[in-house]
Amino acid sequence: MPPSTEALQRLSDFVSGKTPVPEFEQQLYNDPDIETLLSEESAPRFCQTGITLFHYLIGLNLSDPGDVLSAKDVLVSLLQKHGVKAAIPAAATAEYALLLDAQPRWLDADVKFIASLLDAAPCLPPKQRKAWLRQRILELFKYAKQPPRWLQSPAWPIGDAGPLVFLGQIPVADYFHDEAAVYVFHDPAKDAFTTFVQHC
Repeated sequence: MPPSTEALQRLSDFVSGKTPVPEFEQQLYNDPDIETLLSEESAPRFCQTGITLFHYLIGLNLSDPGDVLSAKDVLVSLLQKHGVKAAIPAAATAEYALLLDAQPRWLDADVKFIASLLDAAPCLPPKQRKAWLRQRILELFKYAKQPPRWLQSPAWPIGDAGPLVFLGQIPVADYFHDEAAVYVFHDPAKDAFTTFVQHC
């Protein structure tokens, strides 16, 4: 049985950006035609959970710009399979690249938080927009003397009032099997401290 034309159109509208992400998320959970269409397709090979494309998509965090692009990418393939011309707008991929490129090497912060900063950006050409975002990041992600030297993936904590202040890291020798360090952050809004260990 061929897929519903309406369901294909809704998926196409999401990929093209006509349908906002929150609206698509509602369709994903509440539209039986979309669920049927997606349930007839296998999950991507790299998917760790679920066996259908529907399972894959509902497992994504659609408040994360990276996951939104992943969703659109698999849907482009599905739409093309059914003869529907589809492509992710260049502006969407450029915006995600901006969220990553504007961050200093020592940060790699939660992309959702960085995207929320960009929402407040003035209307600027791309280069100035990136410079504005980078400056805003540097204003918010503060450190006492120097930024962290991460031993694993960057893990800068963000509190209710924004990023915590990095106070420093303490090397831990001869305790773990590997090189280790304790990272100390301060939350000025709560006057509280957060510490955690990384080792490699």
